[in-house]
Amino acid sequence: MQEALLTPYPYAQVALPVPMRTLFDYKIPKAMALRHALQPGMRVKVPFGKGSRLGVIVSFSQTSEWDESQLKSLTSLKDEAPVIPAELMALSEWAARYYHHPIGDVIFHALPVSLRKGENAEFRTENWWFVTEAGQAIDIELLSRAPRQQDFLKAVQQHPNGMSQNAISILGLMPNAGKSLEEKGLVRREQRAFNTAGEKHSHQTQVPPVLNREQTMAMEEILDMRNRFAVALLDGITGSGKTEVFLRVMEKLIAEDKQILVMVPEIGLTPQTFKRFENRLNTNIVLMHSNMTDRERLDAWLLSSSGHAKVIIGTRSAAFVPAANLGMIIIDEEHDASYKQHEGFRYHARDLAIKRAQNLSIPVLLASATPSFESLANALQKRFTWLKLRQRAGNAHIPEMERVDLRGQTLVHGFSEQALQAMKRCLDQREQVLIFLNRRGYAPTLMCHDCGWIASCDHCDVNLTVHKRANKLHCHHCDAQKALIHTCPECQSTELFTVGEGTEQIETQLSPLFKDVPILRIDRDSTQRKSAMTQLTQKIHEHDQAILIGTQMLAKGHHFPNVTLVIIMDADAGLFSADFRGMERTAQLITQVAGRAGRAKKPGHVLLQTYHPDHAAIECLCTLGYEQFALNGLSERKALSLPPFYHQVLIRAESGNEQEAMQLLTKMRLELEPHIPQDISMVGPYTAIIVRKAGQHRALLSLKSSHRAPLHQVTAMMTTWLEQATRQQHKVRYAVDVDPLETY
Repeated sequence: MQEALLTPYPYAQVALPVPMRTLFDYKIPKAMALRHALQPGMRVKVPFGKGSRLGVIVSFSQTSEWDESQLKSLTSLKDEAPVIPAELMALSEWAARYYHHPIGDVIFHALPVSLRKGENAEFRTENWWFVTEAGQAIDIELLSRAPRQQDFLKAVQQHPNGMSQNAISILGLMPNAGKSLEEKGLVRREQRAFNTAGEKHSHQTQVPPVLNREQTMAMEEILDMRNRFAVALLDGITGSGKTEVFLRVMEKLIAEDKQILVMVPEIGLTPQTFKRFENRLNTNIVLMHSNMTDRERLDAWLLSSSGHAKVIIGTRSAAFVPAANLGMIIIDEEHDASYKQHEGFRYHARDLAIKRAQNLSIPVLLASATPSFESLANALQKRFTWLKLRQRAGNAHIPEMERVDLRGQTLVHGFSEQALQAMKRCLDQREQVLIFLNRRGYAPTLMCHDCGWIASCDHCDVNLTVHKRANKLHCHHCDAQKALIHTCPECQSTELFTVGEGTEQIETQLSPLFKDVPILRIDRDSTQRKSAMTQLTQKIHEHDQAILIGTQMLAKGHHFPNVTLVIIMDADAGLFSADFRGMERTAQLITQVAGRAGRAKKPGHVLLQTYHPDHAAIECLCTLGYEQFALNGLSERKALSLPPFYHQVLIRAESGNEQEAMQLLTKMRLELEPHIPQDISMVGPYTAIIVRKAGQHRALLSLKSSHRAPLHQVTAMMTTWLEQATRQQHKVRYAVDVDPLETY
């Protein structure tokens, strides 16, 4: 009697992480088919080329277009159950088609690094910390001389069910402080399986504020969307209590045993979001971002996949996190360009999350004080429900925005006299000043006074940024670095000087002017270390009087109640950008940074330093606000046939040879143009604004259409042509960017 096959198919189609837009057919060994019920989403080891690869099963079939003798067999099975659930397999397949990207690369992007390497999808054991009776009874003030131990004990006291190593790491607490407390008998340690118990508070440590009328109406509308697909745009001015609205919605969903995915644009925002949610939500919360170790990411992934974690907070890649019972997706700061991947698989996490919600019939909540033009266009066309919050929460008022005309002024370290006087008044009142300059490093350029030589990158057509503290010259495009030089390589002069200011230089120059005031710099350089952002924000909250200097990292979602003055050093950056989105980004940054002022009881004031105080965009933003600025901008985009009213695809080619990238795109256009419909407009090929980047010369071809379908058909045709052409011409690489945010 013949044994019944658990997998009744002879062939499996397997996705492999290779740059080919195809699945690979493999025979299923009979022994494997008898023992295992294979399913899509399981990982398998397969022979590939001269070696072997880890792949993911996508589908099965009774036949193959290849001859039986040409096909190899699956080597082994890695999983007893799919690691990628069916809904995420469907999303990955859709994303591969929409973004014209190799399916294997997309599917492996959806997996944590540990699973890509072939590790088992299993929980580990870890340390859990518990407060002892002595620790519960002690007067916390007795530890005032050991603030780290005090913070550790306070946190563990609020977790009577135990506190995991993961939570301790997220909150920036020191494990050594735990060991010291353990020696004193105030806490104890226990080894537990990672998923055995939740980190739940015995009480809510934060009393919810009373919602105003706008917040209540928004909350009710969002709750009405439960159990169906809908997109709500929560368009609330800075400080209007958007987070409070979705906290109330989340409480209801958690009570219904639903999971919520909350996406934030920056790693720096995840710890403070976690802390705020943890103080309010009596449930398990996990983080997902690139600063975590591979093991931490896998643990968070497993907690979400199994349904243990009810709230998942993550950056861009969290769009692919599996969730057993997902009830809503929230995308905070939805306008942020960080949600778009600019290398490799060039997806937009916001758009992917909306597609995922549509597949699952659940709602999406987009939140921003400065919504993207794309989302506003969808709201105007009634595709999204537009919920407006135009009143600041509590008694806070919108800060007054004042333009400072720099024309003809003598500046001190880049500051006008008006700005310096305003800083002095603010600090005298023991309040905080926030200085915004979107250039990190000491200075953007190093120049020779005698011959005019400029320090430029050997691999890119850009100048190197001076970092004095690290004693280096750094390219922020390709990451090349070299030691800071003191002699001109052209004329051997020692008269080298820096041109322009960066955040590091502003910090150095303000120190002697405000000797007794703490100066805190927040940019990518100062927050490289793990938990550095958490420590910096703690310092900001500790000091009444302080000067905060930062790049756009400071503009996003932070709540600093004692900041009453914001100075925007260079409000003109982006006014005359070659990219049509330059003005939109400038307005968003100015509005977001301005919104850090006056968020509590004290009124806020914003100074915009500009050489163009009468520029229509600056004037509109200061007098009428972001919404009117955006509506004007949308009218212009419509008249000029630009996104979001037209759809765009950018084909990029790059090569070490100056001519090859341009030649490839020119040849493709000449060969395919007769087959391209008339309603597709093509521009190029043309050279990128930064022609050479990381040693590669770059050429672009832009496609535009008012209809998506023909645009995608043409893109698919071009992708097929490029894939075949670059097999012979290995030196040229290409990338397809659907809905690009950078068009230069």
